[in-house]
Amino acid sequence: RIINRLNDLRPKQLMILAGIAAALMFVAIYVGFSMMTGKEVVVNPVEPPPQEEKVIETKAVVVAKVNIPARTRIQESMLQIKELPVEMVPEGVITNFDDVKDVQVKVSIFAGDVLTVQKVFADKSEEGFVGAIPADCRAVSINVNEITSVAGFAKPGDKVDLLLVEKSNYSATTNVLLQNVPLLSVNQDMSGANIVDESGGTTSAIHNPTIATFALPPEDVLKLISASKLGEIYMMLRPANPRATYVAEMEYTIDSINKPQPVREPEPTPAIPANPVSDAPLPQIPAVPMVPVTPKFDIIQGDELTQSSAETAQVQSFVSNSSNSALPAIPSRSANPEFAAPPVPSTPLSGSPIMSQIGH
Repeated sequence: RIINRLNDLRPKQLMILAGIAAALMFVAIYVGFSMMTGKEVVVNPVEPPPQEEKVIETKAVVVAKVNIPARTRIQESMLQIKELPVEMVPEGVITNFDDVKDVQVKVSIFAGDVLTVQKVFADKSEEGFVGAIPADCRAVSINVNEITSVAGFAKPGDKVDLLLVEKSNYSATTNVLLQNVPLLSVNQDMSGANIVDESGGTTSAIHNPTIATFALPPEDVLKLISASKLGEIYMMLRPANPRATYVAEMEYTIDSINKPQPVREPEPTPAIPANPVSDAPLPQIPAVPMVPVTPKFDIIQGDELTQSSAETAQVQSFVSNSSNSALPAIPSRSANPEFAAPPVPSTPLSGSPIMSQIGH
């Protein structure tokens, strides 16, 4: 029955019942313990023994009040003094404002960071202007302005390309003069640090750049100085990680629209050369031997017409009883006049065979 009744009780009732049972058990134990000792037991609270206050040793250090970007000049308004336990003070800590005033920080420092020598100062090899010049280079300066110096964004330590712009009356030519040139300083400022104002904003310390100093090998120094006398030098700021260190040499020329066009002269008419008088002897033409032309004669014999030379032509009589006297030869029309026979007399020969035949 007791178990069944306990099962019927609610959880709250069970808790009350358990508390009563615990109190009764405590009273029973207390009474039994008192009876065994015969003395009244008094329970007093135990107080811990007093401890001596430990003195924590601290040290004053310089802490950044605002975020300080890398390559920024430190101003006193950017810092504060803070006490830190000695065991929490890092090595090389800065403890005085004057030690870091107007010094360029090497790395970025966040608000609350403790300033150390490693964060603030660069390596000794990088300190000073002479230490910034490579061993195989020389420092050379040229005149620049806000336009030619990339509006002042080019800072010491950056790499730039140098362009030469040559201008004439009606054209301008630009070519890449030097590439990947280290910029040492601008306006006698080799740090390029930023100035942080009281509000935490940063501004460039380089205003109105007028002089830029580069580190170049001696042969490139001569090239740059000579080019600066021919035209204007422009700087091209290179990215931190360019795709290529050097690019192919380029040149671009543009002509003004006002450039006068050249007048084309008419092409001269080629002159017919006269027969040149040459002192060279004329070519010798071999002599052709003169062959005397034998005159030809037409001989009419009845119905036949034959030709014969003057040497062999004989006039034969048509009649056996005719006279043996030779008729005068009739020269051929194609014969040479020089060798022509004498003309035929106008008076006909009465006894010639030809006349006799004509009479018949």
